[in-house]
Amino acid sequence: MRVAANLLLRHARELLTCAGRLPPSAARADFDPAPLGLIEDGAVAIADDRIVAVGRTAEVERAVSLTAGATVIDVGDAMLTPGLVDAHTHALFVGHRAGEFSLRVQGAGYAEIAARGGGIAASVKALRAASDEALGTTLARRLDAMTRFGTTTVEVKSGYALETGHELRSLRVVRSMGERVVPTFLGLHAVPPELRGTDDGRARYLATVAGRMLDAVVRGGDARFIDAYIDGPGFSVAECAPTLERARALGLRARLHVGQFEDVGGAELAAALGAASADHLEHVGDAGLRAMAAAGVTAVLLPGAAFSLGQAMPDARRMRALGVTVVLATDDNPGTSHCDALPWMAAFGVRQMGLSTVEAWFAITAAAAECLDLPDRGRLVPGGRADVAVLDLPSWEALPYVLGSPRALATVSGGVLREWA
Repeated sequence: MRVAANLLLRHARELLTCAGRLPPSAARADFDPAPLGLIEDGAVAIADDRIVAVGRTAEVERAVSLTAGATVIDVGDAMLTPGLVDAHTHALFVGHRAGEFSLRVQGAGYAEIAARGGGIAASVKALRAASDEALGTTLARRLDAMTRFGTTTVEVKSGYALETGHELRSLRVVRSMGERVVPTFLGLHAVPPELRGTDDGRARYLATVAGRMLDAVVRGGDARFIDAYIDGPGFSVAECAPTLERARALGLRARLHVGQFEDVGGAELAAALGAASADHLEHVGDAGLRAMAAAGVTAVLLPGAAFSLGQAMPDARRMRALGVTVVLATDDNPGTSHCDALPWMAAFGVRQMGLSTVEAWFAITAAAAECLDLPDRGRLVPGGRADVAVLDLPSWEALPYVLGSPRALATVSGGVLREWA
């Protein structure tokens, strides 16, 4: 019996389902494309917001019955892939901090820039001054820019407000973007500017986040996860643990900034909490990585930030060898990784971080969706959410080969088709 479909994408040169499972890291297994589920002359059939059939075009056309007015697109030389998943961004920001990049090129460090009033404090000032309309318009425009590279799901953090009312406002704006976003509460991003330099400002802010701010976030229901910046320039394990443990008891799972500049034990805390992910990890040692592997904590690596800051890239090959699942994300933010292009992060992952092209595909699709607790995304399978990218790539092997980033000729997000000029 045929299933009804109102959208058919067909005759793709190649289709990737990403429905397989990456085996444990080994020299040959890392490069085996079998888990990608490669299909030549592939097609995807969609009914409303769900995928109903995937396979070779002839097979899919035999399996479906197109409804009246159905849309049919011949994909041609492009690829069909799962909609890409960006698992770590700070995309809710206004303005820019290009001047800080110039200072870094001249040799200024992270702490020096912050002491001059730059860094997170500058973004806090700009966001607090912006209207709700400006925040929403800016975020929607940025999400659209990401979609042009095939990204259909984006994790977006708060954390540029650092005050209860403004943090709640930030999360509401993120949530207003609908199912394409995953909101994360990042109250423990930094001490707010107005409390710095006071005797008890840091302690007062920590108490506020652990108390009334967290209560308000949970009560409002606008966050899916909680995050904290656990690092030398950020907060310590001892400072963050009470808030994170209380959040877990209240139903918010953690995904944490860890070890971007110093290894202060954040990876071990992520493991103890059963966190969804620990992100950055430029300076995390093997002990922390082994703890993550044992607890099933995903490593979300952010090569755009390492590149912008002139840091060595994390060793993704080493992480895979230790049994850690690796995801790649843009870290889109105004200070250290102003980047909309998730495929470019995959290219870094292959060229600079030791991943195979097969691993890189999973790092921006299925593995990224899993660490966001979204099992129906990141794969092209019947019953999955209808998130699809039509990428201007000649082959799956071209992901890191194309200098720059491949553009999406079209995307489907929750069954809604958008073609790009």
